[in-house]
Amino acid sequence: MPVLKLQDQDVYYKWTPANSKGGFTFVLIHGLGSSHAFYETVTPHLTESGHSCLALDTPGSGLSKYAGRDRNPGEIAGLVAALISELKLDSHRFIAVGHSMGAMVASELALQIPLNGVVLIGPVHPTPALGDIFAARIQTIQEKGLESLADSVPRAATGSQSTSIHHAFIRALINSQSPEGYISLCRTIATASPPKYGKIEAPLLIIAGGEDKTSPLAGCQTILGSWGTTSGKNIEILDGVGHWHCIEAPDRVQLAMSKFASSLS
Repeated sequence: MPVLKLQDQDVYYKWTPANSKGGFTFVLIHGLGSSHAFYETVTPHLTESGHSCLALDTPGSGLSKYAGRDRNPGEIAGLVAALISELKLDSHRFIAVGHSMGAMVASELALQIPLNGVVLIGPVHPTPALGDIFAARIQTIQEKGLESLADSVPRAATGSQSTSIHHAFIRALINSQSPEGYISLCRTIATASPPKYGKIEAPLLIIAGGEDKTSPLAGCQTILGSWGTTSGKNIEILDGVGHWHCIEAPDRVQLAMSKFASSLS
């Protein structure tokens, strides 16, 4: 199992090289209650299109077991940068991709290393209101366990075009977490400050779900308007899709990502 110890944290990663040379490497950062497997629906198309993919389980998620302390998005981004360095990958050919909470990490990564582009999927934009929301979620887990979220989130956080297979996939992702790791990442979101979007020069694509109640369009537009690049930034809205974009609409997500990479080439 590919695991590296970085800053006293075991980090699981999956490296999938491109079928041909000349493309970018997509570094794939998942959100809360998820894992690297979230991106398995889009990775095959990207590698067939000539791009490599580096996916990882962020600390406290999936196979990157909770190490006993909270980390803010910048610290998690530092672990991603350390993973890139340890694997001796060329960060000048990287596109960082972040889903939900992972969008905060991808944005922080863009402030730490040079990137060719950034893709934010259903990005969470930190606000003071998130503190109360995630305090309530922590209480729910402490009282009822993660099973309660696995019962509710798959339907509550998806769009009108989602299916029972999508719900089953999301349920499996949530149940693969440890309560301690999930709660730690709830605190990460609750205490996060907005990344310094205005200082980021990398081109930006935001992929938003038209029916995403978790990361509403208003937050996406705030990020888009604040982003500092003059090289291009855009938002693509997926009708009928909620918050689990790569599961609900993988074909549309991978097409948007491929077009974005082509525009950078």
